[in-house]
Amino acid sequence: MRINEGSLSDNNIELDTLEVFLDNTTLYILSGYNAFAMCGALNIDVYNSPKMKERGVLAMRCVGVHSLLELYDSVIVEATDSLKEKGVTPGMNVKDAFKILSNQ
Repeated sequence: MRINEGSLSDNNIELDTLEVFLDNTTLYILSGYNAFAMCGALNIDVYNSPKMKERGVLAMRCVGVHSLLELYDSVIVEATDSLKEKGVTPGMNVKDAFKILSNQ
């Protein structure tokens, strides 16, 4: 396993990045503004479970991405209930979601 940490900047949006290289797959995560976007390898339902829901985790999930930039440009397929309350919903672009969150 290898892990790369970094950052991504785009028009006043500043995000932390994480790539976790595992056997036969890579996990991609973008984090900022108290929220994170993740690749399809992770499960949103965990954060909407009764025990986790009280934490108010702001998470979005995208599928079919093969890089951090693809994740940033991808469409959200799932979002936690707490994130939806902030105005970020499935079908929205991750880039636009972080733009909304950066203004709150």
